[in-house]
Amino acid sequence: MNDLRAEIDRIDDEMLTLFLKRMKVVKKIALEKKKQGLDVLNQDREKEVLTRLISKIENKEVAGLYPRFITNVMEISRLYQSYLIKE
Repeated sequence: MNDLRAEIDRIDDEMLTLFLKRMKVVKKIALEKKKQGLDVLNQDREKEVLTRLISKIENKEVAGLYPRFITNVMEISRLYQSYLIKE
């Protein structure tokens, strides 16, 4: 059990690293959107991302869970963009 928990800890560390990388790019996108006067929400882009990523999931047991995960990530990204654009 300890080995499995250690593996989860490593995965969580990787996810944190990826989250921070994503937020750096999200910030760049927000600044571009601000310059161009674009809305934070781009529903077409989000649908495209969701469809593309879901199509890659082979494990059907978790396929139904992934949309919730990535939708939450995109919502957090939008919140950060909104904050940056209002500054």
